[in-house]
Amino acid sequence: MTSVAYQDADLAALGLTREQCADAVQWVSADGTVQSAHVAVAACLRNANKPWPLAGLLISAPGVRRIASIVYRRVAERRRCALPTPPAR
Repeated sequence: MTSVAYQDADLAALGLTREQCADAVQWVSADGTVQSAHVAVAACLRNANKPWPLAGLLISAPGVRRIASIVYRRVAERRRCALPTPPAR
């Protein structure tokens, strides 16, 4: 697993836009599948070392996934208040 800031990534090669990346965290799997927001966080956790995969599975569970979506959006809304989007390079 490799983590790359979107400002340093080849977004076109990953099938992403700057706007998508500025809006939400993105997860691109080895097969090229793209997931965004809370779904991307869950995918990242499922691919991390123990005990984090359990948290990723929990976030993906029915019912919890909806709550995770709401929590993710609330956090993302407040993130913009504290950290402006960096300029394009």
